[in-house]
Amino acid sequence: MRTIWYMGAKTRLTGEILSAVRAASPRARRVLDLMSGTAAVAHSLSPHYEVVANDVQAYATTIAAAYLAADEARGDYLAALDPVRDLGRAFRQNQDALLERLGPAIAVEDAFLGAYGLEPDTPDPLADGQVLAERGVGGRSPRRRLPNAPADRARAYRDFALQQTPTFLEERDTIAAGPFRPAADLFRHATIESRRRDPRAAPYLLASSYYLNVYLGLRQAIAVDSLRYAIDALRGPHALAKRRHYLAALLHAASVTTSATSHFCQPRGLVRDSEVKAVLVRRSLSIPSKTIAFSRSIAETVRGTSFRGPNAARQGSWRDTYAAWEAIQADVVYVDPPYTADNYSRFYHVLEVLTAYDYPRLHMRRCKTTKGRYPELALRYRSPFCIRSGVEQEVRDLVHETARRGAGLVFSYGEENGLLLKTWREAGDSRPGALRRLADLAREAYGEVELNKKSLLHSGQGDSNKQITELLLVARKPRRRLRA
Repeated sequence: MRTIWYMGAKTRLTGEILSAVRAASPRARRVLDLMSGTAAVAHSLSPHYEVVANDVQAYATTIAAAYLAADEARGDYLAALDPVRDLGRAFRQNQDALLERLGPAIAVEDAFLGAYGLEPDTPDPLADGQVLAERGVGGRSPRRRLPNAPADRARAYRDFALQQTPTFLEERDTIAAGPFRPAADLFRHATIESRRRDPRAAPYLLASSYYLNVYLGLRQAIAVDSLRYAIDALRGPHALAKRRHYLAALLHAASVTTSATSHFCQPRGLVRDSEVKAVLVRRSLSIPSKTIAFSRSIAETVRGTSFRGPNAARQGSWRDTYAAWEAIQADVVYVDPPYTADNYSRFYHVLEVLTAYDYPRLHMRRCKTTKGRYPELALRYRSPFCIRSGVEQEVRDLVHETARRGAGLVFSYGEENGLLLKTWREAGDSRPGALRRLADLAREAYGEVELNKKSLLHSGQGDSNKQITELLLVARKPRRRLRA
C-alpha cells in the first residue's frame, strides 16, 4: 500500500497493532479505526476484521474509502476503471480554458525547467504510458532567454516564482502583469466570490488561483483543477465509487509532488540555489501521470485484498462518531491521536481544500493573507488532543466513553513527543512515572491494561526521520458501570 506523505504513518507498526487488537478482544468481529489518517492501519486490519475507518478530515475519509472499497462491491467498479476514458475529455476541456489564460506564463516555467535539464510534465513510469492530454502543451510564447550563470539563473527563478507570480488575496485584488496578464481574471475577487457561490462553475480554477508557485507549479495547478473538474463530471454506472477512487489518487499525486517539503505547512522560501533546483524537480512532475499511477496502485491493492467483511468510511470527530455508535458497534477501537501541539489540519490543509473544492476564505494575519495560504481558522479543525491544558481530560473522556460502549481499546502514543506525557513530566513526573500514570488512567475504565513499547523512525516535520518510542496501550474488560 502506497500512502500519502504523512507525519507518523503507522505502516511499520501494523503487525504490532494487529496483535494488540487481538489482545484487546480475541473474539472481535468489527474494529473502529477512530483517527484513520492514511488508512494504512485500517487497510492492514481489513483481511481480519470488518473495519470502520473514521477521521475528522475529509481527505483522509476519501482515502480510507478508496482503500477499503467501502460500501461498494469491489469487483464491480474496479473492472470499469479507465482513467483516460473516464477523465480525459473533461480534463482537456478544463485544461484548455486555463491554458488560454496561463499559456505565456507556462512558457516561462518551461524555459526554467529546460535550463535546469528538466522536462515539463515528466511522466510516472507506473502510469504505463497512459496520458490524459498531449504532454507539454500550453507554452504559447517564444522561449525566453535565461541567464547562463547558475547563481543568476536561480535568482531569476526566485523573482519569477516569488515576485512575479500572482495569487488570489483576501485583502485586495491582485495585479497580474507580464506573462500573467492574460490570467488576470483568475485572481480577482469577483471571480473567486462567484465560485464561492457556485463552486461547480466551470472552468475549475481553485488551485490555479490559490497555489500557483506556492505549493504547485503552473502546469501542476492547471492539472489539479482539471482533474478535479473531470472527477466531478463523472456520470454513469459506479460514478460515486469512481469519483472516490480517482479523488484519492489525485490526493496521493498532490501529496508527493508538493513544492514544500513533505507536507503543506509552509511553501519553501527558495533561499538557497539548491532549493531552487529541488523545487523545480518537484514542479517538473506530471500530476495527471502520477494520478494514473496511483489509480493503478490503489486498484491493485484493493483487488489483492481479501476483505473479511463489509467496510465503511466515516467523517467526524470522535465524539460525533461515538454519538452514532448504534451504526458502528465495534468490538475494538484503535486510536492514533495527534501527539503534539501541532494540528494536522495545518500540515494537510491543501489536501482538505482540494477534497472540498469550495474556494475557502483564506486566513489573514495583520490584515494580510498568510504565506501558508491556510483557510481561515473557523474552517480548520483544531484537535483538543493538541491543547496542553485540555489533553488529559480529552484522553480520559475518550477512554471512558470507549469503555462505556463495551469495546476494547488500543491506544497509540509517542513516549518522547506525546503531549500528555510531556505535560506530566514537566509537572514533575519521572519518565516511568508518566507511563504508570497513563496506564492508571486507562485502569479507571478497564479491568486489564498493558503497555507495550517499540522503537521506530518517526516521520516528523520535514523530510528527515527521528528515533522515537511508540507506545501501544491495550485495554480490555471494560467496566460498564461508569457515570454518564
